Amino acid sequence: MDDWNKRPRISTAYQYQGIDASILENRHLRIMVLQGKGGDIVEFRDKRTDIDVLWHADHDWSAPPNELPSIEGSWNEYYPGGWQLNLPGAGGPFEFPGGRYEHHGETALLQWDATILQDDEDAVTLELTTSLRRYPFTVTRELTLPAGEAVLDIEESITNEGDVPVEYAHQQHLTLGRPLIGPDAHLDIPAEGGYVEEYDPGNENHRLESEASFEWPAAPGVDGESVDLSQFPPIDAEINDMAYLHDLDEGWYAVTNPELDLGFGLQWPAEHFESLWYWQPYGGLEASPFWGRNYTAGLEPTTTHPAHSYPDAQRENGSMRSLDPGETVTVSLVAQTFDGGERVSRIGPDGTVERDA
Repeated sequence: MDDWNKRPRISTAYQYQGIDASILENRHLRIMVLQGKGGDIVEFRDKRTDIDVLWHADHDWSAPPNELPSIEGSWNEYYPGGWQLNLPGAGGPFEFPGGRYEHHGETALLQWDATILQDDEDAVTLELTTSLRRYPFTVTRELTLPAGEAVLDIEESITNEGDVPVEYAHQQHLTLGRPLIGPDAHLDIPAEGGYVEEYDPGNENHRLESEASFEWPAAPGVDGESVDLSQFPPIDAEINDMAYLHDLDEGWYAVTNPELDLGFGLQWPAEHFESLWYWQPYGGLEASPFWGRNYTAGLEPTTTHPAHSYPDAQRENGSMRSLDPGETVTVSLVAQTFDGGERVSRIGPDGTVERDA
């Protein structure tokens, strides 16, 4: 027992729904990663409360076939919930010379190689690597769980292996679910403002005014009232909204639930992920494969914005990125759980959580 309290553990020998999986674990957190499907993080469990903060899909799903699916909507059909890395597109569809992505690029539809880089009393580290098939990118993701801390350190590197510069978007598609989110929880983000793009025809469940800009957290609603986006709606809501938060003083957010004595925080480099997509399918996303079943907070640091009119709108607003031949971009993130119900005033670059007085 003393050894377990001190030493973290790691294994790449698990299976989850028939998919190759890895587990990183210490006395504070249990993290499950699917190297057999996108390198997805499908469990982020706080052991003190025995709560997995991630959302899990209500629909049936499976690992993609070995060859990339070409049908429209395939990303959603293979979507387990949880946390995906999306490259080289976010949103979509996205056409490029010789090919096309329908939605969210390619990385979440690939198998990744998993290697244990560190396994000692100080920390465990899992390295995930993959090469895209339709794009000249190799991607490496290192997940480190230190001993004695409820913190996951993440480092991601993207390299353009081609001989021409290429455009790309980079997204952390992270979705939180019940019981962490709900009317008792609140959301803190150091954003100055945000906007809502024009909604597609047929979305009758949006509570936010279409094509509206706002100062965080008060967004104009379709009923003429202000919507406080730092609060979560009732569990029986029928809401389907999307907002983009920008002008971030720093890259972090925190969701705290005082009834559970639990919080979740994410820290990222705001100079790279300049926009936070706030996907809000609170029981009102009636399209396949969701059919109104999910109560989900998608809080997704992304290099570009918005999700639609890709890539023209992103070129126009200057958020589209480009990677030169042989160039590598590397970013670091920190994800963690913490106790207490106080609002969070800041999460520092090293993951230090500062609370409101």
